[in-house]
Amino acid sequence: MSNELQTYLELSYSELEELNLHAKEQRLKRVPIEEIRDERIKYLTGEKGIKAVTVLFSDLEGRLHMLDYDKKFLSRVGIT
Repeated sequence: MSNELQTYLELSYSELEELNLHAKEQRLKRVPIEEIRDERIKYLTGEKGIKAVTVLFSDLEGRLHMLDYDKKFLSRVGIT
């Protein structure tokens, strides 16, 4: 089995909390969306351990939905 499949980005709880608090601070300071978008895309494209982004959400009826996006797709289509 390839070792490449076993390599993935792992964030500790404190690292994830730090990133979330930074995002919350940006929202509270009303940082322009373009600036936030550019920062997120730079992080996404610069991080070699990220291959895809998974988005989970529930609809009004409570059904859970999950979408996976390849990071190349996200940086190429309309978010940049």
